[in-house]
Amino acid sequence: MCPVCFTGGDPVMRETLNAGIGVLMGVTVIVLALFARFFVKLARRSRAAAHLVDHQITNAPDERKAA
Repeated sequence: MCPVCFTGGDPVMRETLNAGIGVLMGVTVIVLALFARFFVKLARRSRAAAHLVDHQITNAPDERKAA
């Protein structure tokens, strides 16, 4: 067990420790949010690219008519 957390020792140390925990949690949340944003961006780009490919296939000239 942590003596700072459970005995209430020095209030400055306790506040500093809580601030450090808050900063680390904030960094973790930011990194996870950036990962989520990256995967959403990949999904949107994939959907757009698939739409372009489908559009090109359906509007391609029919080669059988040219022969």
